[in-house]
Amino acid sequence: MSGTMKSRWDAAWLLLLALKAFGLKEDQDASVGLQCLWILPNNVVNCSWSALDVNSTPVLFYQSHKYHPGQILQEQAQQEKNWLVTGKGQLMLGDLYSVWLETRGAAGMEASEKLNFSLDEIVKPPAPDLDPVAVSSSGVTVRWTNPHWSEHFAHQTLDCELRYKTSKDDVWTCLDAEDVSQEGHELEDLDPFTLYEVQARCFPGDGQGFWSEWSPPQPFRTPEAAPLGQLDVWQKVNLPENPEQKRHLLWKALDQDTARGNILNYAVDFLDNHKTIVASLVCVCCNVSVPASASYAQVSACNSAGKTPPAILSLEQTDLPGPWEVRVLPIRSLGLNVTWKFSPSAGAAQPEQYVVEWREEVSSELLNWTRRPVGCSTVLLRGDFRPKEPYLVSVYAVYAQGSNSSAPVRAYFQEGVPSAGPHAVQDRSISSTVSLISWEEIPLANRSGLLTHYTIYLKPPTSRSPKVYSPIGATERSYTLEGLEPGMPYQLWMTGSTSAGEGIASPVHHFRTHGAHWQIFVAVLLSVGFLLLLAVVVMLIMRTRVLSFCHKVLPLWCWERVPDPGHSLVLVKMGVQGAALAKEAPYQAPAKPPEETDVLEITEPAPPQMIQPAPVFSGYEKHFIPTREELQRLA
Repeated sequence: MSGTMKSRWDAAWLLLLALKAFGLKEDQDASVGLQCLWILPNNVVNCSWSALDVNSTPVLFYQSHKYHPGQILQEQAQQEKNWLVTGKGQLMLGDLYSVWLETRGAAGMEASEKLNFSLDEIVKPPAPDLDPVAVSSSGVTVRWTNPHWSEHFAHQTLDCELRYKTSKDDVWTCLDAEDVSQEGHELEDLDPFTLYEVQARCFPGDGQGFWSEWSPPQPFRTPEAAPLGQLDVWQKVNLPENPEQKRHLLWKALDQDTARGNILNYAVDFLDNHKTIVASLVCVCCNVSVPASASYAQVSACNSAGKTPPAILSLEQTDLPGPWEVRVLPIRSLGLNVTWKFSPSAGAAQPEQYVVEWREEVSSELLNWTRRPVGCSTVLLRGDFRPKEPYLVSVYAVYAQGSNSSAPVRAYFQEGVPSAGPHAVQDRSISSTVSLISWEEIPLANRSGLLTHYTIYLKPPTSRSPKVYSPIGATERSYTLEGLEPGMPYQLWMTGSTSAGEGIASPVHHFRTHGAHWQIFVAVLLSVGFLLLLAVVVMLIMRTRVLSFCHKVLPLWCWERVPDPGHSLVLVKMGVQGAALAKEAPYQAPAKPPEETDVLEITEPAPPQMIQPAPVFSGYEKHFIPTREELQRLA
């Protein structure tokens, strides 16, 4: 049995070698894949085949069976191409043709199986021309024409199919020819106010030939519809450091799918505690100042087809419990992860939801907010967070009566080292060996992160390397340096550090400790001052006794009051009256000098001598002249 099978395999092998030797080839049509198309409106026949060996030369043969039965035409294609175009002038409509491909190479010649066809069996219609899509409130209608097909086959119709999609999608929705009205088709179940594009292709109605190419896409937009849902409304509450700023009502614009049209404006109403409208206005977007008397606000978005239901927000701040222990953790390339805790009071109202907002701390600009349901205690904030920029994150518990927030938490998406050191570094000497160093914190714009600690560098003139005092708490504003040398100059500078590292140093501060002798001088000065102060106090307390002692010791003329004629009021009044009389007297011109006259000298007898009166003593002089007893007492 095994010998018989072996002999059969040998015979088959010899037969295959014989076929190779005589140059006979197996059918190559399956591997060649010859196909011909009559393409309109170019009016050419395009025959193509599978890629062949680069060293082989393809030759295409045409043979007519009706008008020129004995005529065989051939055309040689280029080696690197697998197609050949033949003009319709060589082929006639209504004739029957046979086409085959021969390849000639080093291995010999290979021929494909003959392909038999007439031109109307291989026709490929031109792509239809789509008219502009008719869009109305009642629907969307697509129509098309194919004038080039009508020129060659006026008696034959085309069956066309459609496909459409939104401009942002890649998946098409196809409508078969059986489901498409060839006079014009109305598209259904389209989303309102959405940009679409539609295409069409056609096939000969007799069922012979090939599908045309898809037409160029025709874009269109569906009509508007009333917007859906409600707006996301929130208020910007003033920070404690800026209480004078006005409150602002904010809301987020609707996305295209929800807006379902062009939003023309927003209707805003403010209401008081009794739900009475106190102000109404129409604005474009998306914030407005809140009146002082407003307790509630409601906002609706409007387009040409309608408006959204009003979104109502309570503007009041309530005393109900708010979130606490808020923590913010940056997650690289993602955002800020916020967690919080909430413990409602027994029997107290439950919040309806949480609102997490974040803003830039330097500019105090509210960037965004997001809402979380009750029972959730974490959220990942995504946004365009910049490195080294401080942000404030707050979590609100929203009640029907208002809202209550946590304390804002400062956070950085990515920290860096401080770009400046502490400001206004000062020293105050406590003693000759102790000084108190004080400073102001690094400005917020220069911190670049959350400060972890400060570092003081102290360099005496006798040392090359400074002495380091670290870490000093980030909340500290002073530090006591001990163990200094008296009367010694020092250089001091400071730095701040974050989790990213140590920052730039502050300007160098120079100071000198006091010498040891200054303490003695200060002690003496304080002692003398104390004694003088004590003497003044004693004088004020013992004033009566001191005056009594002076009266007993000093003479009477030293302490008795004596009238001062120079400051007498009588003399002052007489001088004033004399000046007044001088002003009232008429002015008299100076008298002319008398004329010279003759002088007659007359000798008069001497007057009788007057007797000098005896001096009179009134006793008043005793007030000024000491008595004999007083002189003896003084001696």
